[in-house]
Amino acid sequence: MSNPVLEVTDLTFRRGRPILKGISWRVEAGQHWCILGPNGCGKTSLINLITGYDSATGGTLRIGESVFGDDDWREVRRRVGLVTNTLSTYLESSEPVIDVISSGREAKLNLIEIPPPAVRREAARLLKQVGCSYLREALWGPLSQGEKQKVLICRALMAKFQVLILDEPCAGLDPVAREHYLQWMQSLAVQPKSPSLVMVTHHVEEILPSITHCLLLKDGRVHASGTKDEVLHSAHLSEIYGAPLKLSRHGERYSLRLA
Repeated sequence: MSNPVLEVTDLTFRRGRPILKGISWRVEAGQHWCILGPNGCGKTSLINLITGYDSATGGTLRIGESVFGDDDWREVRRRVGLVTNTLSTYLESSEPVIDVISSGREAKLNLIEIPPPAVRREAARLLKQVGCSYLREALWGPLSQGEKQKVLICRALMAKFQVLILDEPCAGLDPVAREHYLQWMQSLAVQPKSPSLVMVTHHVEEILPSITHCLLLKDGRVHASGTKDEVLHSAHLSEIYGAPLKLSRHGERYSLRLA
């Protein structure tokens, strides 16, 4: 069997108390995943371990052929695209948008040196691709939430990554901006040689048609994992959220309500 794009085995994490309690999960090339679970279930901690911003207490984490602890994760991180609002707290308001995007090539933030012309041209090309060429001379601070999300996607696309992690990518977007953003993400997912997507969300309405698998977390453990059709059901969602829920499907999209 070939190496998975991403694999965690019996992963544990403590921060004063147990947060992850033996997570095992495997993402194969060509798969697109959604991670669902209530607040405090460990979603953000799992993402932080994968991207190397925290270190696991136990277990094994592998990206491709690289194993956390055996390889330089600063280099491995270049193969993982990350879109999260957490990055916004680290970016200087005065950072040029082109530099924010260019920093994704080396997985760095707040560049000191001016990016090479070729890198800046590629950053400008990505801005045009997401319909934001007008931001080429803009600064990070004044951008709207929707604009920041698109810039962060461009930043992730600067890396030659194998997996793209979207941590609540629609947070703060109004309904129209959210739908435009989801349509753009769907078009990215179906492109030839698209990276594996891992989308973390609270809202089943945001699950893209291209999502193939779901990982459900509850209290730091895997509650269910598998194909979307196997896992995404009212019973499973009611169990992880602790309330009677009814999942409905409308074409290729979902909605959820209290039963």
